[in-house]
Amino acid sequence: MRFLVTGATGFIGERVVKKLVRRKCTVVAADWDLDREAIQRIRSTSPSDQLLEFVSLDISQPLEEVLSVFRQHGGITHVIHLAYLMSAECETDPLLGVRVNLLGTTHLLEACRLEKVERLIFTSSETVYGSSQAPYGQRAVVEDDFCAPTGHFFTYGVMKLLNEFMARKYVTKYGLSIACTRPPIVFGHGRKHGSVMWAADFASLPALGKSVTLPFSADSRDCWIYVNDCAEQLVRLALKPCLSHFAYNSGGESITGRELAALVRRWLPEAKIEFDASLSGTPLIEEMDGSRLAAEIDFRPRPLALGVQAHIEEARAWAGLPSLSTGKRE
Repeated sequence: MRFLVTGATGFIGERVVKKLVRRKCTVVAADWDLDREAIQRIRSTSPSDQLLEFVSLDISQPLEEVLSVFRQHGGITHVIHLAYLMSAECETDPLLGVRVNLLGTTHLLEACRLEKVERLIFTSSETVYGSSQAPYGQRAVVEDDFCAPTGHFFTYGVMKLLNEFMARKYVTKYGLSIACTRPPIVFGHGRKHGSVMWAADFASLPALGKSVTLPFSADSRDCWIYVNDCAEQLVRLALKPCLSHFAYNSGGESITGRELAALVRRWLPEAKIEFDASLSGTPLIEEMDGSRLAAEIDFRPRPLALGVQAHIEEARAWAGLPSLSTGKRE
């Protein structure tokens, strides 16, 4: 197997590449702005430099430029597509958002068709279900649930809907093997962009001895998944020979802001975490059913408490601080 990972030095992409090389898969790690620190972290975990190639790739450029990466690094059999502009960037520069998220993703679909790639996996999002839990009632959202564009808050979510629509076209028209995950809030240390930077800050800042104010009320309920578990889901879907479905909810744990703060204080008792009481909740669903994906790949996300602990430890390790569990520098 030879993988192309787009967005390879990003928040999720870095973890995906690490997991692939640890499995001794050959990876062409592509990004439009290669992060040197991420490259160093990836190389430090790779069993061999021969497994890794880093390339610059802007998927919004003409199709021939995208195809050139496939042809210059021949034999790509699998693609995990993570190159995407997040919500804040889409709202700031809608034209760039369309070029990267819509045209760029379609470039990847077409390149996979022309190069006869065996499997394409990409991340969709919980935002395809709209801006509220209300239409679904007090139950976990499942993959067959649908929200029309009029029920959306994020341009990002409507773009993901169109990505899924186009990908299904390539499945039915050309027989490509494509699947997507729909993650909820993906938390962890190292997030660089987007409108949910608080999904890193809630634990990363207290881990470094800093206070944090979260842009929602303490009673706001959301679904969360740790970034390494999200990456593991993508890798397992890519590696499994046959898949039963096109779309998979990532699942995760539903929790209030108050409960989330309590988890952080389990490891950091003095953590200063406040909420904005003037705001109600986030424009997201509150709970999703991840049983389809768990059954497909025989993997369930870790308990949220353990994800928060791992998040805190990683934030401290990146800052050169000692581990809370061992007292040693990682």
